[in-house]
Amino acid sequence: IVEDIPPQQCRLRDMTYAAPVTVDVEYTRGKEIVTRTSKSGVGGVTVGRIPLMLRSSRCVLTGKSEDELARLGECPLDPGGYFVVKGTEKVILIQEQLSKNRIIIDVDAKGEVGASVTSSTHERKSKTNVAVKHGKLYLRHNTFADEIPVVIALKAMGLESDQEVVQLVGPDPAYASLLAPSVQECASHGVFTARQALEYCGAKVRTATRMGTYSRSKRNRVDEARDILAGVVLAHVPVPSYDFRHKRAYVAVMIRRILHAMVDKRTIDDKDYYGNKRLELAGQLLALLFEDCFKRLNADLKRQADAVLSKSNRATQFDILKCIRQDTLSNGLEHAISSGNWTVKRFRME
Repeated sequence: IVEDIPPQQCRLRDMTYAAPVTVDVEYTRGKEIVTRTSKSGVGGVTVGRIPLMLRSSRCVLTGKSEDELARLGECPLDPGGYFVVKGTEKVILIQEQLSKNRIIIDVDAKGEVGASVTSSTHERKSKTNVAVKHGKLYLRHNTFADEIPVVIALKAMGLESDQEVVQLVGPDPAYASLLAPSVQECASHGVFTARQALEYCGAKVRTATRMGTYSRSKRNRVDEARDILAGVVLAHVPVPSYDFRHKRAYVAVMIRRILHAMVDKRTIDDKDYYGNKRLELAGQLLALLFEDCFKRLNADLKRQADAVLSKSNRATQFDILKCIRQDTLSNGLEHAISSGNWTVKRFRME
């Protein structure tokens, strides 16, 4: 039964102030399509309960006058913004994160300038670095076992002529002279065409990244390197049908900002400055946790369905709705808020 219980009652009775999450379920059983949807906004299938923030738009206290609040046992001066979990008031603190999808120019332990970008798309998160070593520029990424000279990376993205590389980075002669050692290094590796550059990058791909295939032909290595450069390195810059134009320009901007920082140290970014940070609030943090619990719920359903349907001598009809466990979601969120351990196993995030 769903009823509006005021938060005060949850505090006194050691309950969790939470609201049910309902979903519409549709599946085929034999020839018929079985649907369980919410009629007039009520009903559907409850998959769990999500703790409510007091005074949020879904809370019973929202829009109440001082008299009504007093009748509910609430102080009119209480600003809300916290949760009541198992009778205890819990606040989700703000988390600071360095900005995603932005070039941050920084100095490493050896005093060398470097650019780092934490790419974040809806399906992938990855960190890409361009670092200076002995005056030459290198691209660093987890998928490559070794650092790749940045000019070779640009050539692998289809920018074959050295003149174009220098022009893309910047027409200023100062940039050209600083970039010269990197261009020189590319030539010393004997890399002149995009194909050679892709083969060079393909040879550097980490063996763990290769999806368990043992023999790799030359052609596949090139494709593999091209796919990694398109989809994993700087993942937030789109590469529509292997057209690397935007990504080349992005890498060139990274290089230009590094060279600029080498000349003028004032252009190095301050990591502690709030302009370079983003603040994750309760909503985002809960959404991450909800996604994890919900995916676990779906995985459980799939496992149970596979286990039952694989048996040949079934007598009763299989009903997936009986397998939906509400505590996966409820306990996951409750435990995280009450203990403060925000663990997402899939990302090994603690």
